[in-house]
Amino acid sequence: MGDIGGSGLRFGLLGPLRAWYGEQELELGRPQQRAVLAVLLGAAGRTVAVPVLVEGVWGGAAPADPRKAVQLAVSRLRAAFRPYAGDDPERMPLVRVGDGYAFKAAGAELDSAVWDALLAEARRLRDADAPPQEVREVLRRAHRMWVGEALAGLPGPHAEAVRARLTEQRVSAKETELGLDADLGDRTDLTAAAAALALEHPGRPRLTAVLMRALYQAGRKAEALAVYEDARAWLPPDEDGPAGLQLRILREDASLLPANATAGPTEPAATETDSWQAPDQLPSGLPDFTGRTEEAETLADRLAGAGGRAVVVSALDGMGGVGKTTLAVHVARRVLDRFPDGQLFADLRGADRTPPDPGTVLAGFLRDLGVDPGEIPPDTGERSALYRSALSGRRVLVVLDNAATTGHVEPLLPGSPGCAVLVTSRHRLTGLAGAHQLRLDTLPPEQALELFTLIVGAERVAAEPGAAEQVVRACGLLPLAVRIVASRLAADPSLTLAALTEGLRREHRLVELSDGERTVEASFALSYRRLDAELARAFRLLSLPDAPDVPLPCAAALLDRTEAETGELLETLVDLNLLHSPRFGRYGFHDLVRAYARGRLAEEDGAAESTAATDRLLDFCLASARSADLAARRPDPVELSLLDAAVSHPGRPVADGAQAVRWMREQAEVHAAVIALSCADPAVPLDRAAELADRMSSVLAERTQTTVIADLAERLAGEAEARGDHGPHALARYVRGSMLWHVNRYAESAEEIRRVVDICTATGTERVLAKALLTLGGNARVHGRYAEAAEHAGRAAGLFRRLDAGRSEGSALGEFAFSAAQTGRLDEARDAAERCARLMSDSGPVSAATGRYYLARVLRLCGDPEAALAHAVGAREEFAALQVTVFAAASGDLAARIHAEAGRWLLAVDAAEAVLPLARRTSAALEAALLRTLGTALTGLGRPRQARACLTDALEVYERLGLKEESEQVRGLLER
Repeated sequence: MGDIGGSGLRFGLLGPLRAWYGEQELELGRPQQRAVLAVLLGAAGRTVAVPVLVEGVWGGAAPADPRKAVQLAVSRLRAAFRPYAGDDPERMPLVRVGDGYAFKAAGAELDSAVWDALLAEARRLRDADAPPQEVREVLRRAHRMWVGEALAGLPGPHAEAVRARLTEQRVSAKETELGLDADLGDRTDLTAAAAALALEHPGRPRLTAVLMRALYQAGRKAEALAVYEDARAWLPPDEDGPAGLQLRILREDASLLPANATAGPTEPAATETDSWQAPDQLPSGLPDFTGRTEEAETLADRLAGAGGRAVVVSALDGMGGVGKTTLAVHVARRVLDRFPDGQLFADLRGADRTPPDPGTVLAGFLRDLGVDPGEIPPDTGERSALYRSALSGRRVLVVLDNAATTGHVEPLLPGSPGCAVLVTSRHRLTGLAGAHQLRLDTLPPEQALELFTLIVGAERVAAEPGAAEQVVRACGLLPLAVRIVASRLAADPSLTLAALTEGLRREHRLVELSDGERTVEASFALSYRRLDAELARAFRLLSLPDAPDVPLPCAAALLDRTEAETGELLETLVDLNLLHSPRFGRYGFHDLVRAYARGRLAEEDGAAESTAATDRLLDFCLASARSADLAARRPDPVELSLLDAAVSHPGRPVADGAQAVRWMREQAEVHAAVIALSCADPAVPLDRAAELADRMSSVLAERTQTTVIADLAERLAGEAEARGDHGPHALARYVRGSMLWHVNRYAESAEEIRRVVDICTATGTERVLAKALLTLGGNARVHGRYAEAAEHAGRAAGLFRRLDAGRSEGSALGEFAFSAAQTGRLDEARDAAERCARLMSDSGPVSAATGRYYLARVLRLCGDPEAALAHAVGAREEFAALQVTVFAAASGDLAARIHAEAGRWLLAVDAAEAVLPLARRTSAALEAALLRTLGTALTGLGRPRQARACLTDALEVYERLGLKEESEQVRGLLER
């Protein structure tokens, strides 16, 4: 702008015209004054004649004395610049030059000039074939400068011309940015952003094409084609535009997917390319790794070949204890530089009685790849697709240890050819298509002796070479056995190799060894019998929970020792290779060692000690879960002990909601294990286990956990019923029914909850009955039986009131109010909804947001849409900040419906598209509701084909869920 640039004066044109001197905003006066300033700023320091100023500001409606009007505007603007110029006329930026005026300030800055420079930089980068992420980041920086419509509110032809120019630049740049988003495939709200812009600026071929491609990438092919059909009347027949794109979508052209996609149209992963955090999950390698040179070279060469046309998969099989995991980790660490995007590791526990299902492993992988837990779908197939999408275009090494079957592995295979997979198993996985197979045998005698020498020391082996050879042969040449025996010898300098050999001979005779796994058992026995009493007890008891590893606090409770004492014991067992520590503060067994430890536990301790240990661990887990629930939800005191289960351990203190969710998620496998122990031990009462399952369902309210918790609850319910234990039976069935309701399995949920009501009614278990009635009411509401729903919710509210459970009463009142309003009881409904919001406002942020959402639903039905909208939008923002995904989507749907009912079609589409990706990941019923709202709004906008596509998809979902009333409503919309 001529000589304008750096004086401390700043001007904003990308929104209302504003000016600042340093941090002080200058008062520029009325719109005509601002319009005069805008003309002068646009001249970039050149003189503007008065007639030109008059034409630019007033056009054909000039004032009676235009020259005087200009003089007055300039005079007032000069007064506005006094804080900058003071009394120094030389500093005054507005100056008279001949028959005109000019704006001259040595160093003023215009945001529009910075905008132009950033657009030029983006064009330069594109012309130079820079990475698309760099171009997009420049455009995003440019768009962040806008605060509203350019020169908003300014009159006159000049302002209108500048506004039109800048707006066209803005929309064109946004088209480019959205196109880059589609190329990269890493933006989850792309459909919402493209739809909002296309509706605001119809008739733009490039924008129409971006929207079509975004919908296709999100798996919404019918809607993508409908967008073209609705717009084809005014679109040019350009093969490179929407017309050509339509044909490519019909052919399902793979190049329309993101450049890094391989698994077909799907919603992109929730991790942005420029914020990728490479996972690093490989266990530590062994410093004394030895031998296996040929096998290591073979595996390393195969993994180094990743990046061709298919994912490289290598499968390593061999008997337990042969060193498969050690070799796999050693090779994986050796080829780290080939996989710069990270390494994933999972112990699939194929030899366990209850190995984790692939869906559970996928949930962990997705969280580690940065996907929000609330956006992880419940279905294993959907998780697998999202996992492949997250790894698309990446170079990641995946190590899957101890697989049971081919089916255990297949859902965990990436789709990107840049990735590689290394699988270990005790069985040859012949069904693993395309895998390179390698069998691992026992060590050659010289390598086994070398490993033994590295641990024991060359001097001791040299003193008794014959005995050393006998030791490694007695260990069956199995690396695990050699390590355990050598570690025992290294820990006892007084023990000779000859004595060790004799001990192994005795153990062989004792257990009548006949094969490799029986041989390794002898090595366990030799090491175990040399443990002191405390170490041996710790070794036995830690094997009790069937979990991959146990955290130190849980282990301390199990052993009835302090954490410091427990840590010292367990670290000693790690040093002796009887335990391993996959992460700091967590301890686990090799499965063969666990089996041996359990055998010792059964023989030496008996049922009483196992029961006592289970009791201690259950007390600790439940007390900690109560603390976590209190931090996460602030539940009513009555909810924290639904069965009055007494615990003697204070548990682990939990500071806040985020720590609560993290703790419960990390302990989920231990909780599942202790619940299973309670079911298996008739001497352990089931009330604490049932309540622990209920705490899990309350804190871990994410779809990744629902199936696991439902299965636990089903096992608990069956055991409690067999024992005739009514309270735990009712609570376990309630937990299962609640989990089934949350994943839209309404019929199964209703069946379980009705059983709960019958049990509670017969036994007088009021606390569980109140919760069950609330769920039963929600089920009736979903199916449109509002009178029944209001009756159940009203009964629940009365019970909670009698139990002095204010937060729960508020939740029940919210359910009652909505259903009562649907039956026409509007005054009663509004009063109940307002009481709901008051009761829940003091029960933590999630409860407060829930209260606002309940109130918004009822205010809409009571004919107060603007108040309802304010609460719905507020609740949506609060839920989004708290990462409560389901309720964020529900609040967004409510806001979209209110806009649609008021005929604000653009706002309705914008609100619905903004939360549709959340609903697609969390709730099929919500997804259908949003599609129905979209269909209604698009009809109002004159987009019949796109509306029909949305409504057809909504109908399909409703029919799949068995929601008859909603299905009929959508059919009616389609017919009209």
